[in-house]
Amino acid sequence: MKKPLIPILLVIFLAGCSTKFSYFFLDWAIEWRVDEYVELDKSQQAQFDKLLDKFLLWHQQQELARYSEQLQQLSDNINKHTLTIEIWEQQVTAAKAHWFRVFEFLLPDLLPIITSLSDQQVKSIITQLKLDNDELNAKYAGKNQLELVADANKRTINRLDDWLGSTTAEQEVLIKAFNQQRLATLDMWLEYRLEWLRQFETALSQRDDTALLEQRMRLLMTQPDELKSAIYQQNADRNTRLFGQLMIEINHSLSSKQRRHLNKKIVTLIEDLQDLSDDVER
Repeated sequence: MKKPLIPILLVIFLAGCSTKFSYFFLDWAIEWRVDEYVELDKSQQAQFDKLLDKFLLWHQQQELARYSEQLQQLSDNINKHTLTIEIWEQQVTAAKAHWFRVFEFLLPDLLPIITSLSDQQVKSIITQLKLDNDELNAKYAGKNQLELVADANKRTINRLDDWLGSTTAEQEVLIKAFNQQRLATLDMWLEYRLEWLRQFETALSQRDDTALLEQRMRLLMTQPDELKSAIYQQNADRNTRLFGQLMIEINHSLSSKQRRHLNKKIVTLIEDLQDLSDDVER
């Protein structure tokens, strides 16, 4: 159940000027994603629709304000040049907490739906998740480290182009230096995803034991780092710090035009989130 929700919530958080439009279609988007993994029966669909309505109202009332508050804090740190590695790590932790709160809200109403799944429905979910993993593995199969770094450079530059208007040659040098220093975690990440899926499949196979199911789901959804190897977690933490350092260096290198573009994008996103949150009270 993690797979259908996370991409959509991230889109809402990062979509900028399209945030309002995206949010109005969030219920449809979630339904569409869930349908890719499992076909619910009439009773399950009614439960899911009720949960979705409840979730969207809560999310709009409670969570959007948290997103805009975090964005405002990050914007202040950027513009006042007070962004540090420690503050960046706090921002990353706060972003993860957004997901954990979503899961904590969903779990009580989600458990009855999971326990009601038939063996065929469980098979459908696991089959699709395995196909997703196979596609991901195929995407990286046969690529050497130079190719992986080149791909990472392209992705990072494209993302920053969106937020800054365009990156400068100096900034692209900083990005390439970061990706050269970044510790390789691809194989460990793919293995972690495989282990997560193994654990998830085990949880669904034991869904008749509600207490055990809840315990396993909490582990998978709110404590996923427990499934990572010590070296993977260590490397990932170092890469988080390195990326924070890159953001600090990029921030110091911004031109006036780039800063205006970035501020306008963030302000628009904050205003959209605030408007959506206020709409509930109108």
